[in-house]
Formats: sequence, C-alpha cells, structure tokens
Amino acid sequence: MKTTSIILSIFLPLVGFTQIGGNNVYDFLSIPVSPRSAALGGSAMAINDGDISLANENPALFSSATDGKLAVEYINYISDINFGYTSYSKHYDKIGTIGLGIQYFNGGTFIEADEYGYKYGNFSTSEFALNLSYAKALDSSFTIGATFKPIYSQLAQYNSFGLAMDVGGAYTSENRLFTASLLFKNMGAQITSYIDETAPLPFDIQAGIATKLEHAPFRFSIVAHNLQKPKLSYTQTNWVEPGNMEIDNEVEKDATILQDVMNHMIFGVEFTPTKTFFIRGGYNFMRRKELALEEKPGMTGFSWGFGFKIKRLHFSYANVKYHPSSVSNHMAITTNINDFFN
Repeated sequence: MKTTSIILSIFLPLVGFTQIGGNNVYDFLSIPVSPRSAALGGSAMAINDGDISLANENPALFSSATDGKLAVEYINYISDINFGYTSYSKHYDKIGTIGLGIQYFNGGTFIEADEYGYKYGNFSTSEFALNLSYAKALDSSFTIGATFKPIYSQLAQYNSFGLAMDVGGAYTSENRLFTASLLFKNMGAQITSYIDETAPLPFDIQAGIATKLEHAPFRFSIVAHNLQKPKLSYTQTNWVEPGNMEIDNEVEKDATILQDVMNHMIFGVEFTPTKTFFIRGGYNFMRRKELALEEKPGMTGFSWGFGFKIKRLHFSYANVKYHPSSVSNHMAITTNINDFFN
C-alpha cells in the first residue's frame, strides 16, 4: 500500500511549539502572523493601542481605535513554508467593532514516496481560516470580543473542515498606559477528518499584562501561554549518562518547578524614540529551552523587530530565531482607509 509523507507536512509548522504540538490539527493557527507579536516573543495579546494586527490575535483589542484599519501580513517561515493574513476593521458606535480577516498557510512541496523509498511524485499542502470578529466595550475600561473561524485544510489528496473560536477580554486603565487581558484561543473541533479519526485543535489559554512608561519611551509586556496545561516540559526517558554508552531505561530528566513555571512565560519590550520609528525584542523561555542546541544555543528563543511610518503607511518587520539553523521573517503593511477619504 502506497504511503505518503503527509505526516511530515502536518508536523513541520510545529517546530516553534515543541512539546505542546504534535497531537493537534490546524496548528498553523498557533503561529503569530503579526510582526509585532512575533518580535515580542510570540504573543502580545495585552497591548491595546489600536493595532489591528494584535486585535487579530485577541478580539478584545478591536475598538474604535482600529476603525478603518487594513493590514496585509506575510511570513517567510522555515524552508519554503509561507503564511499570510489580510484583515480589516470597522467600528459602529451603537453596535461595536467588527473585524474581517482571512489567513492562509502554504506548506510547500513534498516528495510522495512509499515505505521502500519509491517516489511517486510531489504533493502540496495548504490551509485557510476565515476570521469573523466582534468586540464590544462594556465601559471605558473593559472590552470583550470573539472571533469565529471556519477552517479548511488540504494535505495532498486529503482535506478537512473545522470550526474554531477565540474569546477574549481586556482591561485598560484610564491613562491607557496599562492593559491586562485574558484569552481563550482556538476553542472548537475538527468537523470532518482527513481519513478516519479527528484530532483536537491547538487550544490555548493566555493571560498577559502590558505597561507603557509615562515619561520614557518603553513598553513592557508579559504573557503566560498554555495555562490549560501546567506542565509543558518533556520528560526524557532512555537517558544516556555521560561516559556510559548504554541506555538506562530507568533514568529520567524531569523539569524543576521553576522551569515548569517559566515554560509558560513570554517577555517583550518596545522602544519608541519617536512616533514614527520603533524597535522591539522578545524572549520565549520554552522555545529556547526545547529547541536550542546545548553546544551552540545561539539566539534561539530570542526575537527582534523594527518598524517605521511613512505618511499613511506603517511598515513592520520581525526576525524570529526558532533554531540555530532556521530563521523566520515576518513583514506587514498597515494603513487606515479612512485617511484616504478625510
């Protein structure tokens, strides 16, 4: 019976999510498409300053400040894997804020072969999600929002359909310098399977805070991700002790309590010396712990980015180090359509 490399195409996007990946479908939903979010370590769901790219990740961040904004985002991921996202937001005073977006994933081309190594040709993979968002301000400080996401996935000759939803809430202080958010991401189910069995979606509970200094051009953010799973560390069995060439099946490398806590943490900082230029950096503890090489860890787990504004256009870029041998590049252009008509 002919078998394909389709499993490889499912797991490749999980390289940045290590031990919390591998058992889910539609894991492209976990990749941050926003350069700002990517530069800040992988999530910036608590920054509320009218950035539509962040509102695409946390619907509670849609507001009157995102009215008329259009974003086009692109990710040159690992190898020939590519992501893209286009979104638009419209605010209505008596109704709330509505967001519309479409996200795509192109997994590239793979060799189709059987278990004996005989090649039959090539196959490709692609996945899409339509984002329908709505947010409503409860008062001047609290906002809630939700995003409904129909999903279509095609892996070689196999296809699947699913439904997901994000639900979030955000509190922003009166001076707009502090925000705290809670997000339930990718709730839902795989409606139709590729072959026989269905699999869960990459569900993720996130909580975060962000604060901007009043008299200095810095903003700091801290996000805790995957709170639904207290232990994210991989327990390694069959550990080989130094100097011993034989495998000891009874020895385990287990994580400390501190590591279990830190595995959930993402740290980010922004430096904005002017209103038209910024620099950002982030650190993802789990990404570095799980993916860095012991001999040469390099910058694995770190990310950085910059951006600038020219007239009505805002350009953003992020560089993310998932592994010493791979770099992901994120780019985006955002603008406010209202500026062209006022």
